[in-house]
Amino acid sequence: MMQTKNLKIGEWVEYQNHPVSVVDIDSQKLCATVWDAQNDRRITVSTDELNDDPQCHCDSHHYY
Repeated sequence: MMQTKNLKIGEWVEYQNHPVSVVDIDSQKLCATVWDAQNDRRITVSTDELNDDPQCHCDSHHYY
């Protein structure tokens, strides 16, 4: 679970067991808009649904 203050635009985080890229952050509503490349869509989710995962911080957004 991530807190809004720890998110950065452009950062890769985990959402529903796959990596997504943070596009926008709304610290008042405690949510973030992310680009879900796996499903080819932009979605807004609660920051509670996002997880920091070291596997997301590599050059590729695919898990090894």
